[in-house]
Amino acid sequence: MRTPATGAVEQLTPLRVRFADFELDEGNARLLRGGKPVPLAPTPFSLLCALVRQPGSLVVKDALLASVWGHQFLSESVLKTAVSEVRTALADDAREPRFIETVPRRGYRFIGLIVPTSAAPPVSPAIGDVQPSRSFIGRTGALLRLQRAWQRACNGSERTLVWVTGEPGIGKTTLIEEFVHGLGDISCARGHCVEHHGPAEPYLPLLEALGGLCRADPDLPATLRAMAPTWALQLPWLHTPEEREALRRELAGTGTGRMLREMGEAIERFAQARPLLLVTEDLHWSDPSTVQLIDHIARRRGPARFMWLGTFRLAEIVAQDHPLNRLRHELRVHGQCEEIVLDPFSESEVADFVAQRSPALVNDKAFIRSLHKRTDGVPLFVSSVLDDALEHAGETGTVATRLASVSVPENLAAVIDSYVVRLAPERLALLSAAAVCGLEFRTETVACALDRSPESVGEICVELARQQLWLIAAAHEADAEWGAPYRFRHDLFRHVLYERISPTLRAQLHRKIGAALEAERETGAPVSAAELAMHFDRGGQVLSALRHYAEAARSAQQQQWNPVASMAMTERALELIGKAPANPERDSLEVTLATLHGMSCAQALGVVDAAKDAFYRGAAAFSAKTGHAMRVQLFYGLGYVLCLRAEYPETLALAARTEALAADDDPLMVLVARILQGQVHQLQGQWHTDRPWIDDALAAAGPLSDVHGESFLADPQATLLGISAMQLLHLGRAQEARERMHRARHRARELRQPMTRQVVLWTECLLEVRLGNVERVGVLADEMRALVEEFALAQGRAASRWFRAWADAHGGQALAASEQILQAHEENVRLGMLAGASEVLGYAAEALLLAGEWDRAEMQLKQALDMADSTGERVYLTQLHLLQASIDRARNAPGKARESARRALNEARSQASPWLERTALAAFGELDGAAT
Repeated sequence: MRTPATGAVEQLTPLRVRFADFELDEGNARLLRGGKPVPLAPTPFSLLCALVRQPGSLVVKDALLASVWGHQFLSESVLKTAVSEVRTALADDAREPRFIETVPRRGYRFIGLIVPTSAAPPVSPAIGDVQPSRSFIGRTGALLRLQRAWQRACNGSERTLVWVTGEPGIGKTTLIEEFVHGLGDISCARGHCVEHHGPAEPYLPLLEALGGLCRADPDLPATLRAMAPTWALQLPWLHTPEEREALRRELAGTGTGRMLREMGEAIERFAQARPLLLVTEDLHWSDPSTVQLIDHIARRRGPARFMWLGTFRLAEIVAQDHPLNRLRHELRVHGQCEEIVLDPFSESEVADFVAQRSPALVNDKAFIRSLHKRTDGVPLFVSSVLDDALEHAGETGTVATRLASVSVPENLAAVIDSYVVRLAPERLALLSAAAVCGLEFRTETVACALDRSPESVGEICVELARQQLWLIAAAHEADAEWGAPYRFRHDLFRHVLYERISPTLRAQLHRKIGAALEAERETGAPVSAAELAMHFDRGGQVLSALRHYAEAARSAQQQQWNPVASMAMTERALELIGKAPANPERDSLEVTLATLHGMSCAQALGVVDAAKDAFYRGAAAFSAKTGHAMRVQLFYGLGYVLCLRAEYPETLALAARTEALAADDDPLMVLVARILQGQVHQLQGQWHTDRPWIDDALAAAGPLSDVHGESFLADPQATLLGISAMQLLHLGRAQEARERMHRARHRARELRQPMTRQVVLWTECLLEVRLGNVERVGVLADEMRALVEEFALAQGRAASRWFRAWADAHGGQALAASEQILQAHEENVRLGMLAGASEVLGYAAEALLLAGEWDRAEMQLKQALDMADSTGERVYLTQLHLLQASIDRARNAPGKARESARRALNEARSQASPWLERTALAAFGELDGAAT
């Protein structure tokens, strides 16, 4: 294995360890599982060894490429392929890893629990048996490395210097506390560096550590006076006045070099009796003398049962060009120190942390994901935000809503503020403008907002990123021509910066950034309409905000198929509309936004009052503005909502108004009128009413749909094909109906529009129910359910359940199916959807009849007939009368059964439906046969 610094071959003890049911034997180049060899090529095997050698630690991609492949210029795809082969050998899943965890854009981490085998180097029972406490999360690999380092020190094989580093709040102190606690009764000296705003006291952490040791060991002060008098003099409370004066006379004229030598000798002498652990924390605040002492101790020759464990914030020693940074590089080159870099918690580790604080939340994956995203997995942030959410959950509802609404907990804000106040004015202004941009920003945008040159802003961003505290380069190559992209290292830091800006300045920055982004967008920069809407909204430029809200909502609805996002944006925009000056543009935007809001509500919530009211608002604003571009969507959307609410007279009146508005110059409006009329007439059992124009409408719908399909909730051609299929079936032309349905299904698959697919699936289910194809209905219902769950389409959720239950009822699960049908019906009613309710209640009655529950079936059937009477629906009325005939027959009441069958026949003839008439006549034949 080659070290990147020198290219020399580093001789490492071959690994021989176990993890889970695997055994890795590097010396014999074997990977075993349950004692049986697992095939693995040499390169992936070496990669596995490199990861296992540093358990729990991030191994960056460059380090892996260098250690496994040597100094070759290889692409990362080679590494990804090897990792994939290792995962295959270990039967590991990258999405839920047990062994190899991916750290996006950085590298990989081995997370399996490693147990040395009997052939591995012996482990002291006092060390190897130490297990982390149950409250210790996510640092098992780092803890194991500390334990191994302590073991080397105890064995006297080498003096050991270990750094634990990471950003603020990453858990350095927690790791050390866990490590020290697990060692039991040992000699441990601890000291802390403190932040100074002037010259720091030399050797402060060492003096604190020595003082603690002297308090614990009464013999140590005498040893110090004998071996390290210059240090003893720094601890005056150890001596009498006479002893102090004698020491001063003895040491007069000595230099700092003597202090270094004395401490080196004292540590080695002390460690002869028992191993010594020296812990110095926060070395980023250390003085130069302490750094010099570390260097001296690390470079001394000869073994010593001594371990020096130090912590520091890597970002700060880099930013300050602290002498400790140069030292750590030098010692690492010569293999005289070990560095443990702590990474943020993974999502699974955040879940483990939450489980300790609130077990009830551990199964809420959305909450865990949100907490991890909000805190970036930094343990201090996770703890503070979670505690705040748990403490104040009652004020805002649930813990999840508190997490979404909370700004930054006060204790955490104070920590972040301590970093903010150190910023120079120029950097604070830049970061404040960047915070207004959002989590990610481009230097060109910030430069424009601050009236600075992009080059000067870029230079500061490079420096801030180098400090590893505020920013990181986002590395979106596609954005490079519009200014280098950066992102805040932590969203919480951005929140604190944003909240510190005065409201007036904040609004000004939003306006400037909005204008800058708008200009960038015109040149091709990837700027979303939603982003622009947010900036102009917060900047008080209402009309600009409304324009972009409308564009963003339309995109969310028609391109991203995200009706919830569209609904939220249009809702906010409609709140703003009253603040815009009264003019034709505002009125036009109100029509657009109301229409989009209604369509979004219909998709996400069903046809509840919110959707209806939004469409009516748009229609009211439209009344004096003929020719508005959104009128097709407006009238179609309103008609769609009215029809699903079973408000059939209102739907037909709207269709007539739509046709009148169309005159002779708008075939799209005519198409809207025809679709609305066809849907209502179908539900009213008027199968011949629309025949004169249905084929003409279908012929026109094809080219119109291809150009203007986005104006409809569902593709008009596919919708009309479904309507015509149902008409053809009831007119006795079943084969043609199937062909039309096949065309509709092909059209929906071709378009890949969720709402169109749902409408077609729903219509095909209705067709197959009438034809009695149980298995096909079940397949279609399952497909519909998967679709509505994927795209959060409220309308189809209940329908998929009742169609599935109808199929189950005919498959031998009738009683349970009846309950499922009724529950789905009630859910649909809550969504405001009553269209076809008489048919659905008929499904429930049919299931109860199949279950032998005749009384309940009749009660349910009466409810279905009442629903048909109250809404004017006749689409399933013939079948409802035939169900009554079946119930009467089951009760051995042939006279009543014949009367019910006669009502069914009369209804079929009144609808002029040959197919229904044949169905009713078949029932008469069965009754006559039974009577005979």
